[in-house]
Amino acid sequence: MKQTYLNKTGIILMAFILSVSPAVMNTSAAATTPGDSAPVTSSETGTSLKLSKKTYEKKFQTKKGLVYKTISYEYPVAEGDSDTADAFNQFYDTLRTSWIKSARKNLEEAKKTVKDLKGSGDDRYYADKVTCKITRNDKDYISILQSGYDFSLGAHGMPYRISHTFDAATGTELTAADLLDMNKKELNKTIRKKYLKEFDQTKGTDKFLFYEDRKEVKKALEKIEFNQSFYLKNNKLHFYTEPYSAGPYAAGYIEITVTLP
Repeated sequence: MKQTYLNKTGIILMAFILSVSPAVMNTSAAATTPGDSAPVTSSETGTSLKLSKKTYEKKFQTKKGLVYKTISYEYPVAEGDSDTADAFNQFYDTLRTSWIKSARKNLEEAKKTVKDLKGSGDDRYYADKVTCKITRNDKDYISILQSGYDFSLGAHGMPYRISHTFDAATGTELTAADLLDMNKKELNKTIRKKYLKEFDQTKGTDKFLFYEDRKEVKKALEKIEFNQSFYLKNNKLHFYTEPYSAGPYAAGYIEITVTLP
């Protein structure tokens, strides 16, 4: 299952970009769409950093036209020629390039499997699609939530998320610990405690989303790193667990929120 992964000016901007671990994969973009929220003011120029979205799409097929996999990756794009916009775009160029590389890893498997299925009259094919939401974009923060769905035939595909939050004034990426002014250990302890409280309060109701065994859920939560498994929306941090981690697939992403100080 894919995991959730990864703008200042001058030297700090470039240092940040160079330190980014690629998480995600080619270029050629299409289908530009407007951003989801208000523009951000660049501290460098005093002008607005406007965000739009683009989509990279590719269809893989045999010489005879049999489609065996499609991939689609929607990502944010900063408009303008400021250093802040350039750094933001470099960050997401790296993510897109890495994602495409990862999405292409099972092409041979997809081709063989789909060819075999075609012989039995099955027209399905592999697919990996990512959509993008700009959940916050103002003078303080930019928060991007990308939602993916990787389908390799079978009963259903696997959802995954890629989320990143930035300081709009400096362009640096922020963790949940940064935003809540605590260290990583304190952050994880606090969020895990809130999840267990949610478990206790909803057990036996139609809002219950977890596995039945509290000890199993507690053990699962201890393996989850919440410092980057979040996105900002309005004035809240939305933390989430991946499907299957703390609850069944049908529960989807189990979220809890913490108000931004």
